[in-house]
This record gives sequence, C-alpha cells and structure tokens, in this order.
Amino acid sequence: MKLGAACYALIAVGWLVSGVLTLRGFGPYAGAERWFQVATAAVVGLTGVLFGVGAATRRGLIADRGPWICRRGWIVVIGLVATAFVLSLLTDQDGVPPFPNLLAAFIPPWVRRLQGKYYEGVQEAERELSPGEPGGVTRPVG
Repeated sequence: MKLGAACYALIAVGWLVSGVLTLRGFGPYAGAERWFQVATAAVVGLTGVLFGVGAATRRGLIADRGPWICRRGWIVVIGLVATAFVLSLLTDQDGVPPFPNLLAAFIPPWVRRLQGKYYEGVQEAERELSPGEPGGVTRPVG
C-alpha cells in the first residue's frame, strides 16, 4: 500500500491546509459567520486527520482487515461530507460551496481501485518477464 499511503498522505495535507484556510476566512469563507468558519474548518480538518490515519496505518480507509477505522473509515468520511453539507445550509453566506469536501467521499474507493490495478500490473509484468520451465510450468517469483 505504499502508493496508496503516499496518496492518502498528500490528500491529508491538502485537507488540513484547507481547514486552516477556512478557519482564517480565505476565499468564500471571508465574510462568513465565525461559528460557520470554525465548524467547517473542524469538519475539513477532521477529514484531513482521517486521511492521515489511513496513511499512517498504511491500510487506507476501506481495507479488508485491520482496525475499525481502516475498515469503516469511508463511512466516517461520508458522515463528514454530510455534516459539511448541513453546515452550508445553515449559513446565509453567498458563494459557500454546498459540499466543501465532497471529493473526499470518492477518494477511498478510488485509491483502493488504483492499488488493485497497480498490483495487477506488477503481477502481469512478472509473468511476462519470468521464463517458463520445460513443460509449461513457470518458476515461482520471489
């Protein structure tokens, strides 16, 4: 999961930076009420922390085994996206995106699929590069 962990780490940094910028009132959040800035920054920051956990554990947020957060973290991400949507409905600030972290809901399945395709490609390359034994039997690689 090296590639997936690196992807999760980059995404985590992006979400944490976004949370700080939201808290400071950057862009569409400049004129928003302070409670809204803090709540949205907390939701976006928690999303970043969650992706950071996925990177640190090297299992992601939609793993087959491991701690609960690694197996069901994507449900928490969807909950955070829904919370951000509800927060956007509660503010009267114009220009605030209704789903500031909608992309986060699609990242865990995307990374899992990316990882699966990567390992399929590695296995295919190993099969092509390994010479066949007499009788059509190939040697195990490793």
